[in-house]
Amino acid sequence: MTCRRQSGERGSVTVWTLGMVLVVMFLGAISFDLWSGFSTRRQFAGAVDQAAQAGANALDEPLFRATGQRKLDPQRAKLLAEDNLAAQNLHGVTAVAIDASTDQVTVEVTATVDVGLLRIFGGGEPLVVHVRAVGQPREATP
Repeated sequence: MTCRRQSGERGSVTVWTLGMVLVVMFLGAISFDLWSGFSTRRQFAGAVDQAAQAGANALDEPLFRATGQRKLDPQRAKLLAEDNLAAQNLHGVTAVAIDASTDQVTVEVTATVDVGLLRIFGGGEPLVVHVRAVGQPREATP
């Protein structure tokens, strides 16, 4: 039994297969870029949470010993948050804002993430990640 091919269909399956492989590779690269952006945002969120909690450990000890009130020493809280954030060695950070009061510490970080193929859709700009965390001294537990 012989199999006859029609002359107009030679190589069409090969071209179709190569096209599908390129589409799948393109979608895979975009997925990898998105995953990288989400992963970086999660990393920065964890780092900012840690820094805010480190700052929330700066109790005003003389006030606490005298009255039992859990208030922060704002200068020490800001210093602890800055030191904790610096020790984490984050890359791509473009702005850091740390604000401390006697009630809470707020840490905000803005960073950029280089995403290769996603730049096609974003006009060539890197992905901007902005995270914020608030730390407060914990109330006494029984």
